[in-house]
Amino acid sequence: MSTPAIETPPGTIACPRCGAAVGPEQDWCLECGAPARTRLAPTPNWRAPIAIVAVVVVLAGAALAAAFVALTNDDADTTPATTAAPAAQPAPAPAPTTTP
Repeated sequence: MSTPAIETPPGTIACPRCGAAVGPEQDWCLECGAPARTRLAPTPNWRAPIAIVAVVVVLAGAALAAAFVALTNDDADTTPATTAAPAAQPAPAPAPTTTP
């Protein structure tokens, strides 16, 4: 017995990944999901922009920390704001007067 040949419509190709038949109107393989006629765009490279943003954030944090320390550094001015008035000495008592 001979097996009947399966006719494929013109324009049918084999899937580049699994080899299944991909019809002329299909862009994706129905067996494995791989793109058959569609070219995928490469993903953008995000490493450089992320690294630049991270460096800017670290530098801004360091600048803010330095500014905070400079503004809150009170060690240089240790003189008290108010000084106590010296204690008043009592006035000398008048000398006793002698009558001649």
